Amino acid sequence: MTDKEFFTLRTPHFLLEGRSRAGHETFFRIRELGVALDIGRGPDLVLPMDHVFITHAHLDHAAGIPFYAAQRRLQGIGGGTIYVPSESADGVRELLRVQEKLTGGEFHVDIRGLEVGDEVRFGRTHMVRAYAASHRVAARAYELVEVRHRLLPEFEGVDREELSRLHRDGVRIDGPYSSPVLFYTGDTDRGLLEKCDAAFKAEVLLIECSFLADGHQERAEMYRHIHIDYIAEFAEKFENELIVLTHFSRRYSREEIRTLVRRRLPVSLHERVRLALPEAFQRLG
Repeated sequence: MTDKEFFTLRTPHFLLEGRSRAGHETFFRIRELGVALDIGRGPDLVLPMDHVFITHAHLDHAAGIPFYAAQRRLQGIGGGTIYVPSESADGVRELLRVQEKLTGGEFHVDIRGLEVGDEVRFGRTHMVRAYAASHRVAARAYELVEVRHRLLPEFEGVDREELSRLHRDGVRIDGPYSSPVLFYTGDTDRGLLEKCDAAFKAEVLLIECSFLADGHQERAEMYRHIHIDYIAEFAEKFENELIVLTHFSRRYSREEIRTLVRRRLPVSLHERVRLALPEAFQRLG
């Protein structure tokens, strides 16, 4: 796979960049927020990201962790936090200790294990919440949430001068407001679709879809991945503005991916679906 597989997509809130093919490499970057979702084999564009959320320890998603740590030190960036499933945290720390011993360097990244339900605040207006993902190894899905304050309903329509006076008088005129802007499943099986309502409500859903062809449903079940037919089965539940399909098996060409997705998904989803492929292949239409 070459840079011809590189993917960029402008969403309502940010630019999403990355690459994703099953068994080869998966990572996504949101540069505006300093966040990466998975790290693949350690691409250069992820190195400046201060927050890296790893869904699970399979190498196509996590092999780049030591390279990230080493390059942050070499380039004088320093720090950085890598979030992993809590079950994997000690193993990742041990991996970095071995790399330090082998290379004679000292890494300063923080490895933080996340339990289901844990929340990570970063910046003034965003947080990430961890969800359970059902896969062959410990895995997490991640919800990116925008957190702001907005005017309480009872003060809508009140002019600015009056609002300022109320604020000076100690009257609370606004309250916290949160909006899920992205949900990333990582590798998972249909259990996430059955149990995780949050996946259907985020503005952008980034969902794995490894298998597409008829007869590959058994492979999806065996390796605990999603087949396109599962997404079709839950079509009426998707409230997302964009549904981005990722992690396609390398057995399919880009042309085959678009043809099979278009054929097997109901027309009601076509306008909202994007494929994590180069721009010429992203839309079903």
